[in-house]
Amino acid sequence: MALLKLYRGVLLVNVTGMLLQSVLAGRILTGNGHALVFHERTAKLLVIMACVQLLAAIYMRLRKLCPLWVPLASAGLVLAELIEFAAGHMQNVALHIPLGVAIFGGFLRQLLWSTREANQARSVEVIK
Repeated sequence: MALLKLYRGVLLVNVTGMLLQSVLAGRILTGNGHALVFHERTAKLLVIMACVQLLAAIYMRLRKLCPLWVPLASAGLVLAELIEFAAGHMQNVALHIPLGVAIFGGFLRQLLWSTREANQARSVEVIK
């Protein structure tokens, strides 16, 4: 249960970071130069957190606490985050923006799964 809480906490940071990224992107479009610096720093944090999420997902899978798709999806999100970071660095917004939306959806999907799993685990504990 503690491992699932850690996983969900990392996902909450990722989802919150992605929301912050969209706000910062809007500020960049209005000409705010400081927002660009924060956008880049937040992107670096998101890549690191995606790696932490992958490690937690692998460990959960080794302990048979999650289905195989969870670490596979986490690995896909790490790869997508790296591509997203590179696309942003190269100012390729045609790839950067839609990929960012897709990554947000991936993080959100895993967050919903982890929340549902935590609720089911609590139900089982109450029944026992």
